[in-house]
Amino acid sequence: MTPFCRITAGGVDITGSLTDRLMSIEVRDEAEDKSDRVTITLDDRPRFADNAVVAMPTFGLTVSVEMGYREGASRDMGSYLIDAIDFASPPRTLSIEGKPANMPSSFRTPRSESYHQQTVQEIVDKVAGRNGFTATVDPELADIVVRHVDQIGESDLNFVARVAGDHDAVAKPVAGRLVFAKRGTGKAITGAILPVITLSESDCSQWKFSYSARDEAGESGKDMGASESAGQQAAGDSRLPEVVQFDAGGASTPTGPDSASGKKGGVRAYWTDIRTGERKEVTVGAEPFHDLRHTYHNEAEAKAAASATKNKAARGKASFSCTIGGRVDVQAEAVLIAPFRAYMPSKWRIKSVAHRFEPGGGYTTGIDAELFDDAADDTSSSVGKTKPTKDDTVDKDAPKAAKKGKAKGGSGGAAPGETVITF
Repeated sequence: MTPFCRITAGGVDITGSLTDRLMSIEVRDEAEDKSDRVTITLDDRPRFADNAVVAMPTFGLTVSVEMGYREGASRDMGSYLIDAIDFASPPRTLSIEGKPANMPSSFRTPRSESYHQQTVQEIVDKVAGRNGFTATVDPELADIVVRHVDQIGESDLNFVARVAGDHDAVAKPVAGRLVFAKRGTGKAITGAILPVITLSESDCSQWKFSYSARDEAGESGKDMGASESAGQQAAGDSRLPEVVQFDAGGASTPTGPDSASGKKGGVRAYWTDIRTGERKEVTVGAEPFHDLRHTYHNEAEAKAAASATKNKAARGKASFSCTIGGRVDVQAEAVLIAPFRAYMPSKWRIKSVAHRFEPGGGYTTGIDAELFDDAADDTSSSVGKTKPTKDDTVDKDAPKAAKKGKAKGGSGGAAPGETVITF
């Protein structure tokens, strides 16, 4: 099949005018709080015939990208606003980068505000409203009450991602919506069920598997001496790699000490009862516990933080990356099945995808993934099982946030003259 890439700028197809200059185009699809990006790299050498060079692109111009195969599947990779350029030599190149077109400058502008006794839904509604988005919050997360959180000199982008991280969720603008969804579910951030991606080793031009016991909850910094407790000994055993057995159908089953999703090694968080002054604790998993430094406002927030930290550690103790022939169906948050060898897990959560097209090298897809934890602690369920105190109800008399003015973004323009390609 013949790979292709189509680029439009300001609604005009400019693919033809880029043919003799295009070196590569890469679209990154991120599952975490990072923004999706597009990077277009052009040959910036002066034209031999008349010494002309590429004109400066216009900042704020909308660029849309489509990739795929002429005889097969293709996919709209999204629209992006040009916001950065980079000249480099040798070889002499011009790199043009863009952020999602639906992300206003106000979403990246630092601001200060406090949120007192508000639900996740109310917080996301406020952030979405002032940036022109429509809030879409997972129903299992929407009614969680946040006792108090401050946004001080922090952009709405970073703030809402931080709140999401506290609840093992992800927040991201998608097609005019600010979506707040659970992490690691095998679904797109919009809630759509993604196809499972299955690979064999022959599908990859290169791949890499990495494992680190340092990233396991409750493991870092433990002194495994002769006088260690039974709990510490269990943690030491869990440092061994996960053993994987394959059945006749090619499925993999973990059998090693870490087979219960890293359950040997938990997380402990503390919260303070403001009425009694008593310091209380919540735990997720089994000892030895990794103690969180922050003291939380209530049991629900402490439980959410412990659960999120435990899940992050379980997913992050191993990583897998590979490069394959271009596949338009590979997306961030999808489940990846890669049964490559024994002693290596086969089920992964895709964190990042790089779709890359090069005129001379074709279309490739790069994948970065972490462990898919089937036995992950359900953060929203754990929070729902906590016992709210009298102070954990929404206070309708809480102070209202002060209104802020809209941030103004800037724009640039193309330099006159010496033009081969104009955006």
